[in-house]
Amino acid sequence: MGPPDARLRRAVAIGGGHGLARSLQALTRIADDVTAVVTVADDGGSSGRLRRDLGVLPPGDLRMALAAMAQRHDLAEVMQYRFGEGELAGHSLGNLVLVALQDLAGGDLLAALQRLAVWLEVPGRVVPCSPVPIVLHADTRAGHVEGQATLTATRRIERVWLDPAAPAACPAALEALAVADVIVLGPGSLFTSLLPNLLVPEIGAAVAASGAPVVLITNLREQPGETEGLDLGDHLDVLVQHVPGLRFDAVVAHQGPSPRQVAAPLHLDAGALVGRVGRVVAADLLDGDDAHDPARLAVALRQAIGGP
Repeated sequence: MGPPDARLRRAVAIGGGHGLARSLQALTRIADDVTAVVTVADDGGSSGRLRRDLGVLPPGDLRMALAAMAQRHDLAEVMQYRFGEGELAGHSLGNLVLVALQDLAGGDLLAALQRLAVWLEVPGRVVPCSPVPIVLHADTRAGHVEGQATLTATRRIERVWLDPAAPAACPAALEALAVADVIVLGPGSLFTSLLPNLLVPEIGAAVAASGAPVVLITNLREQPGETEGLDLGDHLDVLVQHVPGLRFDAVVAHQGPSPRQVAAPLHLDAGALVGRVGRVVAADLLDGDDAHDPARLAVALRQAIGGP
């Protein structure tokens, strides 16, 4: 991997939402080119409305990933603006811009994403995991549940799957995975951000077959409903049960002050991970906003892939 302070050439981060945004902000500090592979299962809020009304892929997680890596912070702030009143209440301006750019590009979402990336001066690329809209399903102890927004508040999830069952992968995502120097999973919602990407058969297979280090960044806390009562070992169990051949060369976990939010911190038992992961990097990753600190996360990632 080169000396500890050497920059990586190419990194891929897989996930969605605020967690993916933090890992992207960390990776841009240590890698020259970063590709975000983003879930397209979102069916809530602004994304869900646009998906239902216009038949587009949900733009929210894609927009958030672009904003996270943007070097034009002024424009990124505008893209993140959310309307509070009237017919546009709840919509993010960036979601509307992405939909407009896609329409101007004749329906080509990748072209729209690239055009917005140029405006925002993004040092990398943001791509959907699949060009096909995905519906997320789950078996729970209480029965069948459908839809990402519903799953986020559902307890005791036992298994999740996609509809369609085997959607095509975005070719650009596969190309990025094939040449990655590191693949980062998370942080993010286990069942509704990570698995919707990895359950796309070609994406999961590409991660499992990659020769690059695969690093899992753990969440700071249990997610009420979705992962309530699960510890880090349980998270690993869920991932490997759903994705054949998936391995973890390293796990980066928070060890320090507890997050202020009511949810319980995600329990870390490093001893229980021996033999299951190549390396465990435990560090204080908390920032002043009760989230992952990108600068601290960048240091931990560098250590996870071979630094001191």
